Amino acid sequence: MITTTLDSTFLKEATYNAGSRMLTVVFKNGRTYSYQNVDKTVYDGLINARSSSRYFGTNIVGKFTTGS
Repeated sequence: MITTTLDSTFLKEATYNAGSRMLTVVFKNGRTYSYQNVDKTVYDGLINARSSSRYFGTNIVGKFTTGS
C-alpha cells in the first residue's frame, strides 16, 4: 500500500493498494471513501495533479464503484 498526504482544499490523503486495486481517499472533514478497480495511473494522476480536488472530481467521482 502507498499512502500520500495531499496538499488540497478538500482532500487529506490518498492510499492505493495495488493488490486489490483499491483507492481510498480521506477528506479533510474526516469522511473516507474507497473506490474499486482503480488503475495505479489514476492514483498517480491524483497525487501529481496541480489540483487534486479537481482531478478527483473529474477522474474518480462517478467513474468507479465505491466500496466499504
